Amino acid sequence: MKYTKYFQYLLFAVSIVLIVVFYLTQTASMDDKILDANLIWAYVLVAIAAILAVIFPLAKAFKTKKGILRLLVVVAGVVVLVGGAYLLAPGTPIDLTFEVPDRTFKLTDTALFVTYALIGASIIALLWSAIRNSTIKK
Repeated sequence: MKYTKYFQYLLFAVSIVLIVVFYLTQTASMDDKILDANLIWAYVLVAIAAILAVIFPLAKAFKTKKGILRLLVVVAGVVVLVGGAYLLAPGTPIDLTFEVPDRTFKLTDTALFVTYALIGASIIALLWSAIRNSTIKK
């Protein structure tokens, strides 16, 4: 477990170095190589977060039967949410100066709908938590 702290420090140090280099070498051009490096690094960080967000709950879920059932309910909920968003997404093309496949518009609309649903759910959870905590007597 002590190695995770060093891994976090390493990720943080690389991020700081890339940010400093980006601002010191910025030329306001979209062709800067440091911009590509920062985007790739952002993808790496998101991938690490996504992998860890899947691994830790899975490891915890398989310890009990109740955990496995909860995991199945969460997976079913995600499938319903993404499937419903995909069915509701219009995928209407827009005018662009380059060719984009129609499925890209459908997937983009699906991602937007899933984002809206998750933001709404987080706001509802926040309000529910505040109301529940204010009504519980200590």
